[in-house]
Amino acid sequence: MDNSYYILAKEQIEIKRLHICTWEFPNDPSYIEYGMEFSYDSFSGNSLELYLAVPFVKKGDKVICLLNNLSNKANSRFIFNDVVIGNDNVGKDERDGSILKFEKRDALTILPCEITADNGLILFKIKKPQKHEGNLYFRVLVKLGMNKVAFRKKGIAQISYIYDFKINETRNLPDNIYKIKDDNGLEICKVKQFFCLHAVPDDFILSFVDSSKLKNIRKLETEAFQRYLPDIKSISKDCYNIMFLKDSDKESYSIFSICTEETIGSKQIALAIGASIICNLLFALSSLRFTKDKNIDWYLQIPLEYWISFAIFSILGCFLFCHTKYKWIGSFLSLIFLTLIYIVLN
Repeated sequence: MDNSYYILAKEQIEIKRLHICTWEFPNDPSYIEYGMEFSYDSFSGNSLELYLAVPFVKKGDKVICLLNNLSNKANSRFIFNDVVIGNDNVGKDERDGSILKFEKRDALTILPCEITADNGLILFKIKKPQKHEGNLYFRVLVKLGMNKVAFRKKGIAQISYIYDFKINETRNLPDNIYKIKDDNGLEICKVKQFFCLHAVPDDFILSFVDSSKLKNIRKLETEAFQRYLPDIKSISKDCYNIMFLKDSDKESYSIFSICTEETIGSKQIALAIGASIICNLLFALSSLRFTKDKNIDWYLQIPLEYWISFAIFSILGCFLFCHTKYKWIGSFLSLIFLTLIYIVLN
């Protein structure tokens, strides 16, 4: 998928901080967040229009303003990694925006935005706040549907997830973006700092990353995330990692990372073993059918080795299909049950 982004406005505006956060779900729709921080002086009138060129966005796609989510102190602590010591409304109602005061960093004014999604372009319209403290900030969430954040390359034993984010690379400016820029008299906004976060399952292996841009990798705080974005229900507890990358003071940015997912795991190996046991049992039973003593019941002629194979196959079945906490219980009961049958029949 094309991950080249361009931020445009009718006047030259500096984006103090650009946040892009991806949420990768192997079997469910992926999500991506965009957050922009800019100064109050960016307003020349009563409103500000910012354009974000996003190649995969289509007209009518679901893009949600996250003002209500960030107005919550606990959610803001989770996102901005700092304690919120106070908050206040921008206007008469909390829907007009929220002023957040932090323990260590400067205050931040969270604003609502009107969103219009068209083919390859998202327009954000922000009204000038009645009051503010610090810089201004807005954040949105995009549900990708059938699209995926990462380009996926499938191999025999693994799937590679390739993240290639390019910000404001003018040498690769597509024709449609150039036309929009030229027709509307837009300027490409400068980005002071670029923060990129990837949330991936913890069984993904980090295959490649630019070490100069990688700041840290940490475990996702699942409860905090579920409180922040309750609509995303695909994350299980303690099963995701957050990869945090940062770059600054560039005309354009490029961040490239690769994660890999092993497609041959313990379940696939167990299934292969189980299939092998079944095939061997079938061959063995067929030979027994031709050599059995007609004077003795067939089930009394099954040798001990067959019962051991049945036991191994039952244990594998428990490990594959039983809930985690019942695996050992099911395996133990299966072994006892088969042992009793063998004792009774022999």
